[in-house]
Amino acid sequence: MPAYFFQIELPETNEGIIELLPAHREYINTLFSEGKLLSYSVSHNKEQIWCVINAEDEPEAMHLVSGFPLQRYFKDVHCTSLLFHNNLPLSYASISLN
Repeated sequence: MPAYFFQIELPETNEGIIELLPAHREYINTLFSEGKLLSYSVSHNKEQIWCVINAEDEPEAMHLVSGFPLQRYFKDVHCTSLLFHNNLPLSYASISLN
């Protein structure tokens, strides 16, 4: 399934953004659990979001991002189709048979 990289610009944090954060985090967690969101990062100054979306095509990826509760505050959204997206594999603790 193709992946799409999004760079999203936000304004300075305000009351409206703060009020939407719980709903936004819930939506992000849902996308992760459904395998539709591969990575999600926020800049230290909280004015940039970077994420990688797993979708059949760009319109589907844009639809998922437009569902972000913070979407009404997005100043700019840039989408790039990725050839591939690698992640560091999750490592689990070794099982001890002792």
